[in-house]
Amino acid sequence: MNDKLFRKLWEDALVQPNLELYIGEYGYPEWYNEIVGRDDEEELSEEELSEVVRTLTAIHEVAHMSVRDIISEAGMTLQAFSDRFCIPLRTVERWAAGERECSSHQRLGFCRQLHILSF
Repeated sequence: MNDKLFRKLWEDALVQPNLELYIGEYGYPEWYNEIVGRDDEEELSEEELSEVVRTLTAIHEVAHMSVRDIISEAGMTLQAFSDRFCIPLRTVERWAAGERECSSHQRLGFCRQLHILSF
């Protein structure tokens, strides 16, 4: 999947809190084939459609993860996360407590660096 498509899917996921609506609002766009690595116009198999759903689900789930969720998923402590990304511990604590908001692009970067999201 190219970066332009990922960005569209990411931004759409951020504004749609409901996973089923997020996946369902697309119908069958031409870029489904790109997600599974095909460049033809043939209909996708059940297995390929499942891969599209898994991909969209992963993007949506990560888009709605809090910093606390990310840290937990990575199996880290707040201190370890703070050290890993050179972020003041107090900032991480405030994000984790919901006292301050961590931007979506920062959360995406953390998830990619921690291999929570691999594309």
